[in-house]
Amino acid sequence: MKTSFFGLSFWNTAFRPFFWFGSIYGILVIGFWLLVLSSAVTNPIQINSIHWHSYEMVFGFSKAIVLGFLFTAVQNWTNSSILKGKNLFFLLLFWALGRFSMYPLGLLSYLSFGLDISSDLMVILLLYPKLMVPTQKHNQPIIFHYGLFTIFHLFAGFSARSVLNPEQTLLYVHLSIFVILFLILIIGGRVVPFFSGVVIPGYSFKRMPKLESAILYLPFVFYISKLIEFYLTTNGSINIHIDNINLIDILLIISFLICFSLFVTNTVRFISWKPWKSYQKPILWILYTGYFWVCLGFLFYSLTSLGYFPISSAIHSLTVGGIGVFIYGMITRVSLGHTGRIIVASPLTVGAYIILNFAVIVRVLFPLFGKYNLAYHLSGIGWILAFTLFILQYTKILFSPRPDGKPS
Repeated sequence: MKTSFFGLSFWNTAFRPFFWFGSIYGILVIGFWLLVLSSAVTNPIQINSIHWHSYEMVFGFSKAIVLGFLFTAVQNWTNSSILKGKNLFFLLLFWALGRFSMYPLGLLSYLSFGLDISSDLMVILLLYPKLMVPTQKHNQPIIFHYGLFTIFHLFAGFSARSVLNPEQTLLYVHLSIFVILFLILIIGGRVVPFFSGVVIPGYSFKRMPKLESAILYLPFVFYISKLIEFYLTTNGSINIHIDNINLIDILLIISFLICFSLFVTNTVRFISWKPWKSYQKPILWILYTGYFWVCLGFLFYSLTSLGYFPISSAIHSLTVGGIGVFIYGMITRVSLGHTGRIIVASPLTVGAYIILNFAVIVRVLFPLFGKYNLAYHLSGIGWILAFTLFILQYTKILFSPRPDGKPS
């Protein structure tokens, strides 16, 4: 019997198309970015190339991958089917058509942007009835975060087009980066200890409800502080003088304390999970490595408020490291586990884990020694190679039915 297009396994769960297309797009964006940096091509985008690069890595690459495991996770938590078949296809299509919003296409670019925002609204409409119930109270912050992500996305697009102040573009992109990170912290808090318990004999960890509550709600304090800080000062860093502390200094100290608190709370959580026990399981230690980069990134970012660490290196420890490495661990683990395969990282996948972490180290540390160009190109090549290895190994897995015949 012939299977219809929407009846294919590829459209049965959100992680399959979003992991695949998101990874492809991540390769294309970084590849094009390297060509622009090396002046091999002229930038055809109608906005600042740095703004475009940041915008597409957040609302293009990161959003796609996060949607893949967000819908997968929520379906497991609620034991229900949320997104598949035709609805999944159209959500993916809206996301894909949204990738042309920054090109000089006249009204078509605005239509593209509208479809991109519409995809965010679709996500909220699909998740809201599943999570806003008493049994899902601990997961409800996901809806609030994604609502803010949609607002920041809208403002970032308006700023990039000069409808709002163009200087605000990176503010909203950076805030959206933190939304992605906070979603990772929520999902990571649910799945990493569970994965550890599955593969590590006798694994256990101490649960700390107060710490979990702090990690869940501290991000909203962070959003407010960053918005207030930005609107009262355009200076990204400042030296604090003991004898002459003004309002801006106080705001920057508060910003430091909030972000440092994110570092402390997540580091305590990270250590409580006993990450050292994962050293023999690459499919597991890659998730811990990604979480480690998140913690370190919060520390670096807190220091930027005091002028003690460069903002670019701090942001990339959170993006290439925290988001990139954790995402890579999730897409390899979920793609195997949810398609009925043995959950073991192949030698090529382990090689990709190492390459991607090398890319993080290069991108974060080399600029500290003035090696900017080398950092951009080496880390970019490492990123492209790692995700190319994912595509080569996992395309067949993502497009094929489960070997055991079960739905996935």
